Amino acid sequence: MKRPLEPSAEGRGRIVGITDGVFAIALTLIVLEIRVPSQEAIHSEHELLAAIGALAPRFLTYALSFLTLTIFWFGQQAQHGLIARSDRRLATLNLCFLAFIALLPFSTDLLADFLHFRTAVLVYWLNLLMLGVTLFASWHYAAKSGLLAEGVDAETTRTVYLRIVKAQILWAIGAALCFVSPLLSVGFILVAQLGYAATPSSRWIRKIIG
Repeated sequence: MKRPLEPSAEGRGRIVGITDGVFAIALTLIVLEIRVPSQEAIHSEHELLAAIGALAPRFLTYALSFLTLTIFWFGQQAQHGLIARSDRRLATLNLCFLAFIALLPFSTDLLADFLHFRTAVLVYWLNLLMLGVTLFASWHYAAKSGLLAEGVDAETTRTVYLRIVKAQILWAIGAALCFVSPLLSVGFILVAQLGYAATPSSRWIRKIIG
């Protein structure tokens, strides 16, 4: 009989399963915050266009968080592809990561409602920071505990570390811009997200994002 903390491939499979479920729920919740304008309040084409225009902050934050979830889903899937086994400690770290994924709809809604406030931007950035910290911790534990798959060399391990750190540096720069303008901050983070999601072929851009 295996001990509770003994690494196993089955444990890794369960982590992958619950990860996909939490991401799917988070992706659903962020779009539910974009509500159709009330029919009773709309009496003309002009009023409908104005009501849709008023939803612009929510569409912006939806795009931002959709990219965030996409990037972190790909990041964790890439890690799972390099991890052969899991134990309870690694599962706990992954659950901590998923806790902050589940929190993203809240920080997205807060940012949409208070897009011009620095506090809302900083709360959103803290959500990104904790996602990075827990993802980094999971990878560090897996690498140090011998849970990686055979053939994962030191260069690959280092690349994963650097990609997480570089993303967090870019998002920290974006968060700092909120002291100049919250909209500038959100725009910078959105562009950074697009850079990761689009996987550009430009060598210098790839060098920046990792």
